[in-house]
Amino acid sequence: MIDLSSCVRYALHEDVDSFCQKLITWLRDSYPEIFLIHQESNVDHNQALTRLTLIHRHWGPSINMEIIPIDSTQTLILIPAPPDPGLEDVSSYETKILENLPGSSASIRLARVDGNDEKASTLMRNVLREQRHHCWMNIHSGLISSFRLVSYEGDPEELIQDIPKADRDIDQSECYPSQDEILVLELWAKGYTAKQIALHTGRTEKTILNRLTMMRRTYGEQLVPRRRTA
Repeated sequence: MIDLSSCVRYALHEDVDSFCQKLITWLRDSYPEIFLIHQESNVDHNQALTRLTLIHRHWGPSINMEIIPIDSTQTLILIPAPPDPGLEDVSSYETKILENLPGSSASIRLARVDGNDEKASTLMRNVLREQRHHCWMNIHSGLISSFRLVSYEGDPEELIQDIPKADRDIDQSECYPSQDEILVLELWAKGYTAKQIALHTGRTEKTILNRLTMMRRTYGEQLVPRRRTA
């Protein structure tokens, strides 16, 4: 779950739905390498938490946000630091680390030549941590300037104290797009058809159609919009 005490907190003089729609457009225009996973949990009849997870196509989950309505015209935004990469992330993003960061990849390859796999893994975790933080900083500063966020000095616990803790938990094993899925999502967003994606990825068209359907159910139509499937 998000640690409220460590979150950067902002207030926005706008309702949640309006902010989310503007955020989607802003991300698409400003950060095409970022995907938005949108999830919303209605926790009781009076209050709802909107949870946003921003996924970088190279570095994975980079920002988690919780958005809470203060009243009809104000919204509280909680933004914690990006999740620290685990060992499983190292293998998932190893290819991108080596492809996109030649300076860092030299020391990683050298460690492998020396037979020091533990050092190589540590180096890759450090690189992934740095890239996620860099992405977080860029988007964070962009959010402030583009949406005119102001610091929130109140205690967010006071706003959500009646919400059961279990409903605020974020399952860290929650399904994020795999590297293969991110490639499919990226091509789909660029307008590729299922048949073209199949040719590009070495899959069958039926497999791509099934995967798109599954991802639409998992991540929603904002991320996997319905359109032509030919």
